[in-house]
Amino acid sequence: MSKNRVSLLFFVLFLTGCQGNVVPSKSVSLEREAEPVIETERVTLEATQPMDEQDTLGVEEEAPIVKPEKQLTAAERLTLSLIEQGEAALSAERLLTPEDDNANLYFQAALGRDPGNFKATLGIAAIVDVYTQWAWEAALSHDYNKSDRYLESAHSVNPEDPMIVEMSSRVNDLMNKRAHTPKAVYKQPERKEPKEGQYLLPESLFSLSEDEIIAEIQPIIDEVRKTEQAIEIYWPDDKEARLIYQIINSRVTAFRVRAMTYHRADYMVELQQD
Repeated sequence: MSKNRVSLLFFVLFLTGCQGNVVPSKSVSLEREAEPVIETERVTLEATQPMDEQDTLGVEEEAPIVKPEKQLTAAERLTLSLIEQGEAALSAERLLTPEDDNANLYFQAALGRDPGNFKATLGIAAIVDVYTQWAWEAALSHDYNKSDRYLESAHSVNPEDPMIVEMSSRVNDLMNKRAHTPKAVYKQPERKEPKEGQYLLPESLFSLSEDEIIAEIQPIIDEVRKTEQAIEIYWPDDKEARLIYQIINSRVTAFRVRAMTYHRADYMVELQQD
């Protein structure tokens, strides 16, 4: 073997031996330094979770606390029952009557058991309000006697209520004002003379007694029986017009009376001509 080949072989073996003895210290060092960085990021992410999510994990919601209702005593239950009966009587306008079942009786009894009871006090005031309002409405209708009676009833419920004094003053002022106001003279409108087959009736027909009403309508009944004619009723109140027809028809038994009603203030019944 030549010297050149031996030298080359020796050189190759030397290089191979050097590569096998090299220690990769830098690679190991880099890998070990990278590990803490990854761990730190994981810990940081866990720490940044919202506190409310962390706190609520695995925690059950607590049921609302229900406070027990206050137990009423027998006396309190009786007072409450009296007030409820008083309110029912007030709604039905049983204010002072009947004697053993009226709003004032129940509310006064409740106040006797529990002086100053708020609902019973309101009930008494409500009774006074109703009576004073009725007193004013009666005064507006010129029925001053009825107005006085309502005010007396209110006074019997609670004489200390200032509404009674106020309403009495209002009613007196109304009476004085009307007393000094000249009354308008009402002139009865002239009524046309009825033609044949027409029967005029008084405008105040239904303010008369039953016998007087029949006496006014009887000539119409007699004529309808005889002629069997249909009738026309001219009256401003439809209910009263129907009542006139019912009176006539009920007294004509041989046949059913045919009729038409007209909403006119003629106060007249007319027989239809064939």
